Amino acid sequence: MRIRHAVAATAISLGLLGGLSGIAQAAPEGPSEPEGSISQVEAAAGYGGSITRTEVMKRAKDWWDRKIPYSQSKYAYDINKGKKYRTDCSGFVSMAWKLTSSRNTSTLDEVATKISWANLKPGDMILRNGHVKLFEKWANAAHTSVWIYEEGSTATDMDHETVSLATLKDGGYAPWKYKKITG
Repeated sequence: MRIRHAVAATAISLGLLGGLSGIAQAAPEGPSEPEGSISQVEAAAGYGGSITRTEVMKRAKDWWDRKIPYSQSKYAYDINKGKKYRTDCSGFVSMAWKLTSSRNTSTLDEVATKISWANLKPGDMILRNGHVKLFEKWANAAHTSVWIYEEGSTATDMDHETVSLATLKDGGYAPWKYKKITG
């Protein structure tokens, strides 16, 4: 009896019980509410909050390991099946950063700060107009190439590869840091 009351109290405090029926209501699948407008359940799960670089990379590697195919219209669950994100490049970065919604390449900069190439750290994004990659680490001691994760395209799906800094700069990319990343 004591356990049942503890579970019910926890569910009520998280806003999981619907009305007087006592039936738990699941969060909707697919697109979520705009950034900044999150439910109590999302907030309790840490969506839209601070995140460590280690967690960002763990989330990114999960989609790589699962070989999530690229699509601008389909959605896939994140690592803990807590939320679905669009499976394109910007949806992938939104998922890795544990945002409350799948942003696009035109709005990711609203939750990030531009940084210098020398200050890139795991979990930062490399963004240009129309595409984004997630920085994993430097590929060499000279810092002339990087390891990235990305939802590349319908032809390549999930990519984990090295790219030269010269190629990125020539392609119009710039480095950005998520405002709520720690470490």
